[in-house]
Amino acid sequence: MASFRSSLGFSALLPGLLLLFPTGGFTQRPTDDLPPQKKQVLLGTVAQGLGMAHVQPEQIDNDFSRRVYTLYLKHLDGSKRFLLQPDVKQLQRYETSIDDEIKQGKHEFLDLSTKLINQRVQEAQVLYRELLQQPFEFTAAETFETDAEKVAYPADAAARRDRWRRLLKYQTMTRVSELMDEQSRQQTKSLAATKAKPSDATISAAVRTPAQLEADARKQVLKYYDEFFSDLRQTDEADRLAEFANTVANTFDPHSEYFAPRIKPTSTWP
Repeated sequence: MASFRSSLGFSALLPGLLLLFPTGGFTQRPTDDLPPQKKQVLLGTVAQGLGMAHVQPEQIDNDFSRRVYTLYLKHLDGSKRFLLQPDVKQLQRYETSIDDEIKQGKHEFLDLSTKLINQRVQEAQVLYRELLQQPFEFTAAETFETDAEKVAYPADAAARRDRWRRLLKYQTMTRVSELMDEQSRQQTKSLAATKAKPSDATISAAVRTPAQLEADARKQVLKYYDEFFSDLRQTDEADRLAEFANTVANTFDPHSEYFAPRIKPTSTWP
């Protein structure tokens, strides 16, 4: 059963969600598109459930819609590495109508945002692998803004590529610096040991060149993003629906949260 936990210290169970998410032993986490009826039932009861859980319920109006829009966009792509400005422009059409969709159980904004982010994530996965195939040039004077609040969404695919290039270059450079520090510590330790007991001195590990350190650093960054995108691509429609419902709950009250139903295994085999 899905539930909302409110700031009043109790969980408000939403009526009708037992029909939405059966509790029988054969329930399975959906991997394909969710039936529209499920989205309609859940989103249509969110406002009702939250209203029941609070003494002074939030007014669900255009202002509420704008806050849901802003918060969900941050959840969707707070780093501004995936969505493009034309994507955001499409989503912005729903900025003042999310409240109406919630009341009516509609999900056009959710469907469009899910479609766009899935497409952009897939594109970015190809992009980072391509960019990490070649060495970075560290002599050029470039900057990278680490605070996403200070930058806009990329204007187009070329701008997004450049942002990813700068990000990956920055992260590779950071790891090169760490590898250089580690190598320096090892050399110092080896030299100290040699001076203490010259007769016991052993051949120290070969000193890696800057090019070798850069290649090792890129491999580390590649490994990180392989794992990151592997997790990211596991996000399905059910996750997006739960995240959106939680965003609505958080907008209603920062201390309110939506908890997706716990899914049971499809069989009793060990």
